Amino acid sequence: MFALPLADPGRPDTRSPLRFLFWCARGQLRTIVSGSAFGVVWMVSQAAIPLALGAGLGAAIRGSGADVLSWSLVVLALGLLQAAAGILRHRRAVANFLIAACRVQQLVTRRATLLGGDLARKVAAGEVANLGASDVERIGDALDVVARFTGGVVSYMAVAVVLLVASPPLGAIVVGGVPVAVLAVSPLLRPFERRQSAERDRRSEASSIAADTVTGLRVLRGLGGEPVFARRYRQASAGVATASMSTANLQALLDGAQVVLPGAIVVAVTWFGAHLALRGAISAGELVAFYASAAFLVIPMQTFVETASKWTAAAVASRRVIDILNLEVHIDSNEEVAAIDVAPAGPLEDAATGVRVRQGSFTVVVPATPEEGTALLERLARWVDGPVERSSVTWGGRDVGTLPLGWYRQHVLMLERAPFHLRGRLRAALAVGSEPAVATALTAAQADEIVAGLEEGLETELPEQWRSLSGGQRQRLSLAQALAASPDVLLLDDPTSAVDAHTEAAVAAGLTQLRAGMTTVVSTASPLLAERADEVLLLDGRVLLAGTHAQLCAESRYRQLVLREEPVSG
Repeated sequence: MFALPLADPGRPDTRSPLRFLFWCARGQLRTIVSGSAFGVVWMVSQAAIPLALGAGLGAAIRGSGADVLSWSLVVLALGLLQAAAGILRHRRAVANFLIAACRVQQLVTRRATLLGGDLARKVAAGEVANLGASDVERIGDALDVVARFTGGVVSYMAVAVVLLVASPPLGAIVVGGVPVAVLAVSPLLRPFERRQSAERDRRSEASSIAADTVTGLRVLRGLGGEPVFARRYRQASAGVATASMSTANLQALLDGAQVVLPGAIVVAVTWFGAHLALRGAISAGELVAFYASAAFLVIPMQTFVETASKWTAAAVASRRVIDILNLEVHIDSNEEVAAIDVAPAGPLEDAATGVRVRQGSFTVVVPATPEEGTALLERLARWVDGPVERSSVTWGGRDVGTLPLGWYRQHVLMLERAPFHLRGRLRAALAVGSEPAVATALTAAQADEIVAGLEEGLETELPEQWRSLSGGQRQRLSLAQALAASPDVLLLDDPTSAVDAHTEAAVAAGLTQLRAGMTTVVSTASPLLAERADEVLLLDGRVLLAGTHAQLCAESRYRQLVLREEPVSG
């Protein structure tokens, strides 16, 4: 068995959905093989029971009590073997589902981490939600059914051989009828795949609209836009319902085929076998055995159709997963570089803008637009990189693209303007540092009073995005979370935009005190933060001015951005 989560989910084969599914299967081959072995024993023992019953009936007709007892014990042993193998097969099937689902989740999470800020720009929120809600399960289902499918194939072959040996005509009906029945279902699979893909698209669209609505609910209420989004969501939901009904219609045909086609084979075997029994070609016991064997074939046939249905659904899901995994990540993670024990000594520089941050300094960057400041921090944090920017950022003279990305994430932390927060206890969210570090960070960010005001303090359960808190409270707790991590380089994107001036002044004092001697870069136009900076950089495409806040206040462009001074008209 595997320990979850996996230590390394591996490097997937993303050339096609089937290649991806087979790659997942190879990664858990041991569990699949053992599950298939139990599946074979489970199915074959089940298939042997009708034959043993027929033999026992024949013994009863002959009046042989000893043979009846022997065959009864055989049936009992087969039943116990089937039960034990069924339990073990089911355990392996569940393990196959969980391992596959966990592997895919880890792959998608790893790609999302590498994409960083690019993820939201390249993938809709609904697409990511559907990946976690349905696609992962469909891929797991495909590997779950493998053990039963293998057992069905082997048991079908065993029953066919027995029937062919005992009665070639009856065996011919089984050997020829099952493949024909399975092939009769195949024309439904391609339309089924198309309809599932269309349903998947509609669900993703509806989920995206729902995510956008929830995220912007307060703004929508202020603008009176709730009815518009409600109408859009109703339309998207109607599209999901239509697509789901279309898929369900074909699913119903597939489910019906699982009953009708095996039933037709059972009828054919029973009818032909009865005629053979009337002519004396086979005994009554053999007729019962043949009938029961044909009835048993309903199980493997249903498994074959179910497998085709689940692998079709998994192919659709895999195509969506592959789309995420194949999203281009310009950042070169270079994880094969040997681990670095000490952070590079020297300044952090961005050649694209001329920004130079001295090691251990508290630097404020005043951008001409907020977007320009965000773009700078994302480059420094290696959230986004392109062919040009890859070599534009250096740390101590070393190209940051040559540093292992995992190591870089641990030592360089960026707090975006509106970070995403998962639902959970506040203590768990702040557990990026030690208990003393968390307490100090809460005080520096002026967030200790927020915790004190919560009914359960740090044990308070907060909803997704911490919606139960105000904007200022979320911002201060997010800052405390970043400070508690105590990274070598901390990048802050406008961290005090939602707090009042009094709180902002206290946050600026606490921030500079706690981060003394550590590299900190803040993108902001706040004069309260700027006046505490070791150096302030005015950025408009490139660095236009550099100095202290007091020095730059002599420049009109700086006063316009920081002190909100109106430009003098000519």
